[in-house]
Amino acid sequence: MDFYEKWLEYDYNPWILFDANGKVVTLNQEAQFLLAEATPHEIFELAVSYANQSYGFKTTMMNLEYGKYEFFGIMVGYEDNDAIAIRLYQKPPERIAEPHIRTLGHHNIYTLIDLAVSTASISRRHGFTTLLDPAFPDIRIDPEVFIQLLSQMFDCFEDTSETKISLSLKTGETIKFEEKRYPIFQLSVQGDYREECPLPRLKELANHMNGYLSRKKSQLILEAPLIM
Repeated sequence: MDFYEKWLEYDYNPWILFDANGKVVTLNQEAQFLLAEATPHEIFELAVSYANQSYGFKTTMMNLEYGKYEFFGIMVGYEDNDAIAIRLYQKPPERIAEPHIRTLGHHNIYTLIDLAVSTASISRRHGFTTLLDPAFPDIRIDPEVFIQLLSQMFDCFEDTSETKISLSLKTGETIKFEEKRYPIFQLSVQGDYREECPLPRLKELANHMNGYLSRKKSQLILEAPLIM
């Protein structure tokens, strides 16, 4: 791998080369993570839609979101009809510095979830179903922010059927703070989604937990560090 190839491979921005049929020819590391949130077909169609009418390169500024990944623009280029490449310019994630983490106490995440569910159940005709990984230890977390976020996530679903809650440990990914890596826990809420859900506010609360919040159709997903 020469210097140019290494530069692309380790770039913070996803880069993908497709053939004329939309098959991935090559991609960098960051693009591999992106394709866990979006299909190659989606990204290929995006590239074709914003390509120059004639051969060459074109940069377009826009807001895009695929799961936890947010972008502020794309560059599309092609020199013939055999291949097309796209680079997506990624917004840097907001993070709370590690000194904030040191101020957090240890809490039982199951107790916090139960409290949020019990409070929300008072005003709902339909209840909640939970599927929780039983092996979580006590973790460092801000209980007020976590319960506030959960409550607002619950409010994003209509009271027309049971709302499903799941908690699991995400494998294969970590979050890094000042040279230390933490595993990631994933909490999802699924039901009849309300389009007027205040996603920006939910994402702000998730950022205070050093995490992400994303939407996938009728599901809201929180990913945050498991700090013990």
